[in-house]
Amino acid sequence: MTTTWQTAAVPLADRADALRQTIRERVVPVELVLPRRPEDVHADVTITDIGSVQVSSVRANPATVHRTTRLAGADDEPVLFISLQKSGESTVVQDGRGAVLRPGSIACYDTRRPYTLLFERGVDTHFFRVPLRDIALPDEVVRQAVARVLGPGGAVSGIAVDYLTRLAETRMQLDATAAHLLAAPSLELIRAVLTAESDRPALAAGPLHGTLGLRVLAHMRDHLADPDLSPASVARAHHISVRHLYATLARHGIGFGDWVRTERLDACRRELSRTPPATETIAALAQRWGFKSPAHFSRAFKAAYGMSPREWRAQVPRAHR
Repeated sequence: MTTTWQTAAVPLADRADALRQTIRERVVPVELVLPRRPEDVHADVTITDIGSVQVSSVRANPATVHRTTRLAGADDEPVLFISLQKSGESTVVQDGRGAVLRPGSIACYDTRRPYTLLFERGVDTHFFRVPLRDIALPDEVVRQAVARVLGPGGAVSGIAVDYLTRLAETRMQLDATAAHLLAAPSLELIRAVLTAESDRPALAAGPLHGTLGLRVLAHMRDHLADPDLSPASVARAHHISVRHLYATLARHGIGFGDWVRTERLDACRRELSRTPPATETIAALAQRWGFKSPAHFSRAFKAAYGMSPREWRAQVPRAHR
């Protein structure tokens, strides 16, 4: 279920109170400090439930959010939030620490204790809300992770940033079945991020194993254009055997060679569909995306899309006249 809310649909004098009520009732009870002038209160909010994971995307004018001691002690379900910064800058403060978030970084905070979120130049953030009971980690592990900058450089947090960004940007396209299937791996990845930050590495074994498939696929996407991409190179990057790699991909219904070929062909198809057409030769395009033989690329492309790469490129301008 998705809820979309905009201040533009609310009378000017009621905007601040309506925004506070929406956040309090649909996201979490907090004190929301907004601009004093009603005409300066602007916000677009989209809230989607994916199983027990709630995704909220907010664009708004400058604001400050306080989860006070009174609210933290209220009898509501404890949840963990993960903030993913889209643009601009914000600060998460909890337990005496402050994390300054810039685009592509994440930080978490726990509703059982007071926290403050500072958006001095405006809000452009994805928020992921997860019940702490579903995280199922010791309190000290969660405490060690809150109000710390995570990603995009970390091995696990970097994967989390990519995954959560894609989840937030595509969630409107998910049907109920797809949302149900994505809930479990989303929780496992969040759990892996938290345990990777803890001083109890043994706790990370389960979540890291559970997210291995996601990490492998992210690595394969990042190295898709590398002509030396191979099962051996991927296995080596993740410190596993090639046999283990094949078994991991098989659990996701993926064959290494078929997946790489399909993704590379799709990347080439998108580039050949650009308007106006690029001046790069088809042979150079194929080589750039890891195809060592132009003839092999042409045959594979025609088998996948019913026409040669040259024919595909030729028909694009006519389709956009």
